[in-house]
Amino acid sequence: MRRAFRIAVLGLLAAGLITYLVTRSGLTWSALIHSMAAFSALVFVWIIALTAANLGCVTLKWLLVSRALAPDMGRTAHFSDALLATTFGALLGHVMPFQLGVALARWLAGKLGIGPSAGLSLGATLYEQMFDAIILLVAVVVSAVGLILRPGPMGWAVLVLCSAVLVTSWARFMISPILAMVARCIAWMPPNRVPRTMLELQSALENSAGFSASTLRQLAVLSLLRYATTVAWIAIVLGTLHLWEFAVPIIIGLPLITAIGLVPITPGSLGVTEWTWSAVLLSAGAAIGTAGLFAVTVRIVNIVALLILILFLFSVLLLQRLPMMWRWRAG
Repeated sequence: MRRAFRIAVLGLLAAGLITYLVTRSGLTWSALIHSMAAFSALVFVWIIALTAANLGCVTLKWLLVSRALAPDMGRTAHFSDALLATTFGALLGHVMPFQLGVALARWLAGKLGIGPSAGLSLGATLYEQMFDAIILLVAVVVSAVGLILRPGPMGWAVLVLCSAVLVTSWARFMISPILAMVARCIAWMPPNRVPRTMLELQSALENSAGFSASTLRQLAVLSLLRYATTVAWIAIVLGTLHLWEFAVPIIIGLPLITAIGLVPITPGSLGVTEWTWSAVLLSAGAAIGTAGLFAVTVRIVNIVALLILILFLFSVLLLQRLPMMWRWRAG
């Protein structure tokens, strides 16, 4: 009862933040429909492709960590199945914290026999998300330093390169002790009361300290590629809405916007993320109407792209399973 009341209060807070932003921005349904009409079919194809590439990087990191945690696991995921689970988790991230949505979707996939077991899926997701948190923290610092020093293209390249070296050198020393502590906490639980998923999670976490430098470099490269697809995604939305003059402050502020969006203040950071986008645009000189329109449009376009991608991947999953279903019926 208390949890339901808390969720209801947070939901009302999110609705209030969105309503206040829409009201302050002077937005109307006709304005939102007009903004969506600006996205041609070709533009939407690019947005969906970039969304797939972004979540593909997330999925590859998940599978990479899964195989590093359990090299001898007998069951691996088809990439399309794993991508479907991750995409469904990203959609859940609009009504709950993104990390929780992805973890829940992958846990369900493991329970359904798609890919790694439920416990291994959770362990790999936990490691991947902690690695992403370090990447995001470093990106926020780099953005802050860049805003202060205002380096040229070469300066930004040096900052990014130094950050990548720092992450690959020190990530294991920051992540492994935390995961080892979680594994010890599970080991202290009464053996007859520990679910099988938790035992699998414990086994996976105990192997996390042995990650090679090569694995960490691959994770760092995938994280950089994911960030690049996010930047390209935002750039397309800015260009479609004719807001190119705000591209630089938006891209520089993207790590901070992402970090604030990960704080579970409201379900899916609904309202919080929109006001953060608006604050960055307002600080760059945009009008409140322009800022609000961009923030709300980003949310709508992202949800539509995820729904289309889920529909496509689910169709692929059915086509893959169709021969098996026919053989089962024939038998």
